[in-house]
Amino acid sequence: MTATGVLEVTATKKAQKTTLRSCFYEGALKITRPVYLDPYSPTIYLIHVGGGYVNGDEYLTSIQLEDGAEMSVTTQSSTKVYRTPSAPVLQKTDIRLGKESVLEYIPDPLIAYQDAKFIQQTTVHLEEDSTLIYSDIITPGWAKDGRLFQYDWIRSKLEVYKNDRMILYDHLLLEPDEEFDGLMQMDGFTHVGMFLVVDQRVDKKWINKLYEVLSAEEADVSFGISKLPDNGCIIRVLGYNSYVIEKLIVKAHDWIRERLLEKEVIRWRKY
Repeated sequence: MTATGVLEVTATKKAQKTTLRSCFYEGALKITRPVYLDPYSPTIYLIHVGGGYVNGDEYLTSIQLEDGAEMSVTTQSSTKVYRTPSAPVLQKTDIRLGKESVLEYIPDPLIAYQDAKFIQQTTVHLEEDSTLIYSDIITPGWAKDGRLFQYDWIRSKLEVYKNDRMILYDHLLLEPDEEFDGLMQMDGFTHVGMFLVVDQRVDKKWINKLYEVLSAEEADVSFGISKLPDNGCIIRVLGYNSYVIEKLIVKAHDWIRERLLEKEVIRWRKY
């Protein structure tokens, strides 16, 4: 094994229920036994047994849903990136969704501590009628002097393909400097979040309704929604702590489950 952690999961649908057809993990990455918060689709919790990411770590995750399979993926706790004095941490995730499959990928926030360097590369391949719900939250960790933004840099790349055609390329680079909290960057905020939904039923009318729902939420955040060139939208959120961003993302996720997936709201039951 050359990577610090490897995880490969494949889900399949039998009758009306989705189960794990195969699961392989090695090193610092593991998963819990699937939990059926939804009667027909499993929820799995990704676990890092080492407690945090450190200098030069490399993590490889592969998630595949076969035709018709539905699964929710989250993490057991926040991902913590510590000092990386000589080499950044690399986290690569490959997601492949079959026809009419549904993946809800809602991890806990990423926390980058002082002197951390982190690269996240996520690639998603969709079919025309598959559904992706995906979120990401980045927060600055504690430093000895109490100041925020003491990590060196964070680079997050997300590529989404539908029928092998790129429909989204999202590249977020956070590299703190003297102007980092200024206009056109963090604009005074400290935490950033992203929420993505790709589904052939998502059109402009649907997006406008979602915007109304989120605008009614009383939260100290700034957010915006952009329509994708294909059917889908991406929400970017700025806030002063992880909780307020998570609250808005949970609101969006709940509404999507009820109105788009026609399912009941679920809670991860972590705490």
